[in-house]
Amino acid sequence: MQTTSSKVLVVDDEPINIDLMEAVLVPEGFHVESAEDGAMALEMIPNTLPDVILLDVMMPGLDGYQVCAKIRENTALPYIPIIFVTAKHTTMSDMIQGFDAGGDDYVKKPFEPPELLSRMRAALRLKASLDRLARTKKELSRYVSLSTMEMVDNFASGESINPGESRDLTVLFSDIRGFTSISENADPKKVFEILNVYLSEQIDIIEGHHGVIDKLSGDEIMAVFEGPEMVDNALSCGKSIVDALKEKDQRLEEEWIGVGIGVNTGPVYVGAIGSETYKDYTVVGNTVNLAARLCGYAKKYQVVFSEYTMNTIREKTLTYQFEGEVSFKGLSRPIEVFKLL
Repeated sequence: MQTTSSKVLVVDDEPINIDLMEAVLVPEGFHVESAEDGAMALEMIPNTLPDVILLDVMMPGLDGYQVCAKIRENTALPYIPIIFVTAKHTTMSDMIQGFDAGGDDYVKKPFEPPELLSRMRAALRLKASLDRLARTKKELSRYVSLSTMEMVDNFASGESINPGESRDLTVLFSDIRGFTSISENADPKKVFEILNVYLSEQIDIIEGHHGVIDKLSGDEIMAVFEGPEMVDNALSCGKSIVDALKEKDQRLEEEWIGVGIGVNTGPVYVGAIGSETYKDYTVVGNTVNLAARLCGYAKKYQVVFSEYTMNTIREKTLTYQFEGEVSFKGLSRPIEVFKLL
Protein backbone atom coordinates (compact mmCIF):
# COMPACT_ATOMS: atom_id res chain seq x y z
CA MET A 1 0.00 0.00 0.00
CA GLN A 2 1.28 3.44 -0.92
CA THR A 3 1.71 5.89 1.94
CA THR A 4 0.76 9.47 1.16
CA SER A 5 -0.80 12.44 2.91
CA SER A 6 -1.96 14.05 -0.32
CA LYS A 7 -5.41 15.62 -0.25
CA VAL A 8 -7.78 14.85 -3.12
CA LEU A 9 -10.97 16.74 -3.91
CA VAL A 10 -13.47 14.65 -5.89
CA VAL A 11 -16.08 16.76 -7.66
CA ASP A 12 -18.98 14.69 -9.00
CA ASP A 13 -22.79 15.02 -8.86
CA GLU A 14 -23.25 11.24 -8.52
CA PRO A 15 -22.71 9.94 -4.94
CA ILE A 16 -21.94 6.46 -6.26
CA ASN A 17 -18.99 7.85 -8.23
CA ILE A 18 -17.65 9.62 -5.13
CA ASP A 19 -17.94 6.34 -3.18
CA LEU A 20 -16.04 4.55 -5.95
CA MET A 21 -13.23 7.12 -5.88
CA GLU A 22 -12.94 6.81 -2.10
CA ALA A 23 -12.79 3.02 -2.38
CA VAL A 24 -9.84 3.34 -4.76
CA LEU A 25 -7.98 6.24 -3.12
CA VAL A 26 -8.36 5.78 0.65
CA PRO A 27 -6.57 2.38 0.75
CA GLU A 28 -3.67 4.08 -1.07
CA GLY A 29 -3.35 6.59 1.78
CA PHE A 30 -5.04 9.58 0.13
CA HIS A 31 -7.20 11.93 2.18
CA VAL A 32 -10.41 12.35 0.15
CA GLU A 33 -12.92 15.19 0.31
CA SER A 34 -15.86 15.60 -2.03
CA ALA A 35 -18.13 18.20 -3.57
CA GLU A 36 -21.42 17.40 -5.27
CA ASP A 37 -21.33 20.27 -7.74
CA GLY A 38 -19.05 22.95 -9.14
CA ALA A 39 -20.25 25.77 -6.90
CA MET A 40 -19.55 23.72 -3.76
CA ALA A 41 -16.09 22.85 -5.09
CA LEU A 42 -15.22 26.50 -5.75
CA GLU A 43 -16.26 27.38 -2.21
CA MET A 44 -14.22 24.54 -0.67
CA ILE A 45 -10.96 24.87 -2.60
CA PRO A 46 -9.53 28.07 -0.99
CA ASN A 47 -10.04 26.56 2.48
CA THR A 48 -9.00 22.95 1.86
CA LEU A 49 -6.26 23.56 -0.75
CA PRO A 50 -6.29 20.03 -2.19
CA ASP A 51 -3.17 18.62 -3.80
CA VAL A 52 -5.10 17.32 -6.80
CA ILE A 53 -8.68 17.68 -8.07
CA LEU A 54 -10.63 14.91 -9.80
CA LEU A 55 -13.29 16.80 -11.71
CA ASP A 56 -16.37 15.40 -13.44
CA VAL A 57 -17.17 17.13 -16.73
CA MET A 58 -20.95 16.72 -17.01
CA MET A 59 -22.60 18.31 -13.97
CA PRO A 60 -25.72 20.45 -13.48
CA GLY A 61 -25.05 24.17 -13.17
CA LEU A 62 -21.37 24.75 -13.82
CA ASP A 63 -19.81 22.00 -15.90
CA GLY A 64 -16.27 20.74 -15.29
CA TYR A 65 -14.69 23.02 -17.88
CA GLN A 66 -16.29 26.12 -16.31
CA VAL A 67 -15.21 25.07 -12.83
CA CYS A 68 -11.66 24.48 -14.05
CA ALA A 69 -11.50 27.90 -15.72
CA LYS A 70 -12.70 29.62 -12.53
CA ILE A 71 -10.08 27.80 -10.45
CA ARG A 72 -7.34 28.98 -12.81
CA GLU A 73 -8.67 32.55 -12.66
CA ASN A 74 -8.03 32.65 -8.91
CA THR A 75 -4.40 33.76 -8.83
CA ALA A 76 -4.35 33.60 -5.02
CA LEU A 77 -4.41 29.79 -5.21
CA PRO A 78 -1.26 27.70 -5.58
CA TYR A 79 -1.15 25.51 -8.65
CA ILE A 80 -3.44 22.51 -8.17
CA PRO A 81 -3.42 19.75 -10.82
CA ILE A 82 -6.88 19.10 -12.27
CA ILE A 83 -7.74 15.73 -13.83
CA PHE A 84 -11.01 15.51 -15.71
CA VAL A 85 -12.88 12.27 -15.03
CA THR A 86 -15.68 11.81 -17.53
CA ALA A 87 -18.07 9.22 -18.93
CA LYS A 88 -18.69 11.44 -21.93
CA HIS A 89 -17.31 10.33 -25.28
CA THR A 90 -14.22 12.49 -25.42
CA THR A 91 -13.48 14.01 -28.80
CA MET A 92 -10.39 15.97 -29.73
CA SER A 93 -12.49 19.13 -29.43
CA ASP A 94 -13.48 18.17 -25.88
CA MET A 95 -9.88 17.57 -24.89
CA ILE A 96 -8.75 20.88 -26.36
CA GLN A 97 -11.54 22.65 -24.48
CA GLY A 98 -10.46 21.02 -21.22
CA PHE A 99 -6.77 21.75 -21.66
CA ASP A 100 -7.50 25.33 -22.68
CA ALA A 101 -9.59 25.73 -19.52
CA GLY A 102 -6.50 24.75 -17.49
CA GLY A 103 -6.88 21.01 -17.03
CA ASP A 104 -3.88 18.72 -16.75
CA ASP A 105 -5.18 15.30 -17.77
CA TYR A 106 -8.18 13.12 -18.62
CA VAL A 107 -9.40 9.81 -17.22
CA LYS A 108 -12.35 8.13 -18.92
CA LYS A 109 -15.08 6.33 -16.94
CA PRO A 110 -15.16 3.47 -16.32
CA PHE A 111 -11.49 3.57 -15.41
CA GLU A 112 -8.96 1.05 -14.24
CA PRO A 113 -7.66 1.99 -10.74
CA PRO A 114 -3.98 1.55 -11.74
CA GLU A 115 -4.45 4.05 -14.57
CA LEU A 116 -6.10 6.63 -12.29
CA LEU A 117 -3.40 6.23 -9.63
CA SER A 118 -0.62 6.49 -12.20
CA ARG A 119 -2.03 9.72 -13.64
CA MET A 120 -2.46 11.12 -10.14
CA ARG A 121 1.14 10.31 -9.26
CA ALA A 122 2.29 12.13 -12.40
CA ALA A 123 0.16 15.16 -11.48
CA LEU A 124 1.50 15.16 -7.93
CA ARG A 125 5.09 15.06 -9.19
CA LEU A 126 4.35 18.18 -11.23
CA LYS A 127 2.80 19.88 -8.22
CA ALA A 128 5.76 18.95 -6.02
CA SER A 129 8.15 20.55 -8.52
CA LEU A 130 6.06 23.73 -8.75
CA ASP A 131 5.73 23.91 -4.96
CA ARG A 132 9.52 23.63 -4.56
CA LEU A 133 9.95 26.40 -7.11
CA ALA A 134 7.45 28.62 -5.26
CA ARG A 135 9.23 28.01 -1.93
CA THR A 136 12.60 28.80 -3.52
CA LYS A 137 11.23 32.01 -4.99
CA LYS A 138 9.70 33.03 -1.67
CA GLU A 139 12.95 32.38 0.18
CA LEU A 140 14.96 34.17 -2.50
CA SER A 141 12.70 37.22 -2.18
CA ARG A 142 13.97 37.61 1.39
CA TYR A 143 17.55 38.08 0.16
CA VAL A 144 17.14 40.31 -2.90
CA SER A 145 15.17 43.47 -3.52
CA LEU A 146 11.60 43.33 -4.80
CA SER A 147 12.62 45.18 -7.94
CA THR A 148 15.28 42.55 -8.67
CA MET A 149 12.69 39.80 -8.22
CA GLU A 150 10.38 41.58 -10.66
CA MET A 151 13.21 41.83 -13.17
CA VAL A 152 13.91 38.10 -12.86
CA ASP A 153 10.19 37.32 -13.24
CA ASN A 154 10.05 39.38 -16.41
CA PHE A 155 13.10 37.59 -17.79
CA ALA A 156 11.70 34.15 -16.91
CA SER A 157 8.40 35.10 -18.59
CA GLY A 158 10.22 35.93 -21.80
CA GLU A 159 9.71 39.67 -21.48
CA SER A 160 12.50 41.99 -22.45
CA ILE A 161 14.32 43.66 -19.59
CA ASN A 162 14.55 47.40 -19.79
CA PRO A 163 18.28 48.21 -19.74
CA GLY A 164 17.55 51.26 -17.60
CA GLU A 165 15.50 54.41 -17.37
CA SER A 166 15.34 57.73 -15.55
CA ARG A 167 12.60 58.30 -12.99
CA ASP A 168 11.78 60.71 -10.19
CA LEU A 169 11.85 58.81 -6.88
CA THR A 170 12.17 59.49 -3.19
CA VAL A 171 15.07 57.69 -1.52
CA LEU A 172 15.30 57.00 2.22
CA PHE A 173 18.41 55.90 4.11
CA SER A 174 18.26 54.72 7.72
CA ASP A 175 21.40 54.08 9.73
CA ILE A 176 22.04 53.15 13.38
CA ARG A 177 24.00 55.89 15.10
CA GLY A 178 27.42 54.94 16.44
CA PHE A 179 26.95 51.31 15.52
CA THR A 180 30.52 50.68 14.40
CA SER A 181 32.23 51.99 17.53
CA ILE A 182 29.72 50.58 20.00
CA SER A 183 29.66 47.13 18.44
CA GLU A 184 33.46 46.96 18.22
CA ASN A 185 33.80 45.23 21.59
CA ALA A 186 30.32 43.71 21.77
CA ASP A 187 29.50 40.03 21.47
CA PRO A 188 28.92 39.45 17.73
CA LYS A 189 25.99 37.14 18.42
CA LYS A 190 24.31 39.82 20.52
CA VAL A 191 24.93 42.41 17.83
CA PHE A 192 23.45 40.06 15.23
CA GLU A 193 20.32 39.48 17.33
CA ILE A 194 19.76 43.19 17.99
CA LEU A 195 20.29 44.05 14.32
CA ASN A 196 17.70 41.50 13.25
CA VAL A 197 15.14 42.87 15.69
CA TYR A 198 15.52 46.48 14.63
CA LEU A 199 16.03 45.93 10.93
CA SER A 200 12.92 43.74 10.75
CA GLU A 201 10.89 46.40 12.55
CA GLN A 202 12.03 49.05 10.10
CA ILE A 203 11.36 46.83 7.10
CA ASP A 204 7.77 46.24 8.24
CA ILE A 205 7.23 49.98 8.62
CA ILE A 206 8.77 50.76 5.22
CA GLU A 207 6.58 48.19 3.46
CA GLY A 208 3.55 49.53 5.35
CA HIS A 209 4.27 52.97 3.85
CA HIS A 210 4.50 51.58 0.29
CA GLY A 211 8.28 51.66 0.18
CA VAL A 212 10.50 49.06 -1.47
CA ILE A 213 13.70 47.84 0.20
CA ASP A 214 16.58 48.34 -2.23
CA LYS A 215 19.55 47.52 0.01
CA LEU A 216 20.39 46.10 3.41
CA SER A 217 24.00 46.76 4.32
CA GLY A 218 24.96 45.96 7.89
CA ASP A 219 23.08 48.47 10.03
CA GLU A 220 21.89 50.55 7.06
CA ILE A 221 18.69 50.35 5.02
CA MET A 222 18.06 51.97 1.66
CA ALA A 223 14.44 52.19 0.51
CA VAL A 224 12.77 53.83 -2.47
CA PHE A 225 9.30 55.33 -2.81
CA GLU A 226 7.44 56.01 -6.05
CA GLY A 227 4.20 57.68 -7.09
CA PRO A 228 2.32 60.92 -6.32
CA GLU A 229 2.50 60.36 -2.55
CA MET A 230 6.13 59.23 -2.45
CA VAL A 231 7.45 62.19 -0.45
CA ASP A 232 4.68 62.06 2.17
CA ASN A 233 4.99 58.28 2.40
CA ALA A 234 8.76 58.47 2.87
CA LEU A 235 8.65 61.20 5.51
CA SER A 236 5.77 59.56 7.38
CA CYS A 237 7.72 56.32 7.20
CA GLY A 238 10.80 57.99 8.68
CA LYS A 239 8.74 59.46 11.51
CA SER A 240 7.12 56.06 12.21
CA ILE A 241 10.53 54.38 12.34
CA VAL A 242 11.85 56.97 14.79
CA ASP A 243 8.75 56.71 17.00
CA ALA A 244 8.82 52.90 17.03
CA LEU A 245 12.53 52.59 17.80
CA LYS A 246 12.46 55.37 20.37
CA GLU A 247 9.73 53.51 22.23
CA LYS A 248 11.69 50.27 22.00
CA ASP A 249 14.88 52.02 23.16
CA GLN A 250 13.11 53.20 26.31
CA ARG A 251 12.29 49.59 27.21
CA LEU A 252 15.76 48.17 26.65
CA GLU A 253 19.27 48.81 27.90
CA GLU A 254 20.93 49.18 24.51
CA GLU A 255 21.73 52.82 23.76
CA TRP A 256 23.06 52.44 20.24
CA ILE A 257 19.86 51.50 18.45
CA GLY A 258 18.61 55.00 17.68
CA VAL A 259 18.63 55.71 13.96
CA GLY A 260 19.30 58.75 11.83
CA ILE A 261 17.28 59.02 8.63
CA GLY A 262 17.93 60.97 5.44
CA VAL A 263 15.38 61.52 2.68
CA ASN A 264 15.92 63.02 -0.75
CA THR A 265 13.82 63.31 -3.89
CA GLY A 266 14.80 63.72 -7.50
CA PRO A 267 15.83 62.01 -10.72
CA VAL A 268 17.55 58.64 -10.49
CA TYR A 269 18.62 56.02 -13.00
CA VAL A 270 16.90 52.67 -12.50
CA GLY A 271 18.39 49.55 -13.99
CA ALA A 272 20.46 46.41 -13.61
CA ILE A 273 24.12 46.83 -12.76
CA GLY A 274 26.80 44.18 -12.48
CA SER A 275 28.18 41.47 -14.73
CA GLU A 276 26.80 38.52 -16.65
CA THR A 277 27.21 36.34 -13.56
CA TYR A 278 25.84 38.77 -10.96
CA LYS A 279 23.33 41.59 -11.39
CA ASP A 280 21.48 43.89 -9.04
CA TYR A 281 18.48 45.94 -10.07
CA THR A 282 18.91 49.23 -8.24
CA VAL A 283 18.80 53.03 -8.41
CA VAL A 284 21.84 55.26 -8.79
CA GLY A 285 22.54 58.95 -9.17
CA ASN A 286 23.19 62.13 -7.23
CA THR A 287 19.74 61.90 -5.62
CA VAL A 288 20.79 58.64 -3.98
CA ASN A 289 24.18 60.04 -2.94
CA LEU A 290 22.61 63.06 -1.27
CA ALA A 291 20.07 60.90 0.58
CA ALA A 292 23.01 58.92 2.01
CA ARG A 293 24.82 62.14 2.97
CA LEU A 294 21.68 63.44 4.69
CA CYS A 295 21.42 60.18 6.61
CA GLY A 296 24.99 60.60 7.80
CA TYR A 297 24.22 64.18 8.86
CA ALA A 298 21.10 63.24 10.86
CA LYS A 299 21.46 62.92 14.60
CA LYS A 300 19.96 60.10 16.63
CA TYR A 301 16.18 59.99 16.14
CA GLN A 302 16.24 62.70 13.47
CA VAL A 303 14.64 62.63 10.03
CA VAL A 304 16.30 65.19 7.76
CA PHE A 305 15.50 65.93 4.14
CA SER A 306 16.42 68.15 1.23
CA GLU A 307 14.87 71.36 -0.05
CA TYR A 308 13.42 69.64 -3.13
CA THR A 309 11.75 67.08 -0.88
CA MET A 310 10.34 69.91 1.23
CA ASN A 311 8.91 71.63 -1.85
CA THR A 312 6.95 68.51 -2.82
CA ILE A 313 5.32 67.74 0.55
CA ARG A 314 1.56 67.41 0.23
CA GLU A 315 0.57 66.28 3.72
CA LYS A 316 -0.02 69.41 5.83
CA THR A 317 0.14 67.51 9.12
CA LEU A 318 3.90 66.95 8.68
CA THR A 319 5.71 69.63 10.68
CA TYR A 320 9.33 70.51 10.10
CA GLN A 321 11.86 73.27 10.50
CA PHE A 322 14.75 74.71 8.53
CA GLU A 323 18.12 73.42 9.73
CA GLY A 324 20.27 75.66 7.56
CA GLU A 325 22.46 75.38 4.51
CA VAL A 326 24.84 72.45 4.78
CA SER A 327 27.86 71.71 2.61
CA PHE A 328 28.31 68.05 1.75
CA LYS A 329 31.43 66.42 0.38
CA GLY A 330 31.29 66.02 -3.37
CA LEU A 331 28.57 68.66 -3.92
CA SER A 332 29.39 71.99 -5.51
CA ARG A 333 26.95 74.07 -3.47
CA PRO A 334 25.41 73.97 0.01
CA ILE A 335 22.04 72.26 0.37
CA GLU A 336 19.10 73.58 2.35
CA VAL A 337 18.32 70.95 4.98
CA PHE A 338 15.09 70.50 6.94
CA LYS A 339 14.17 68.18 9.80
CA LEU A 340 10.89 66.71 10.92
CA LEU A 341 9.64 67.76 14.31
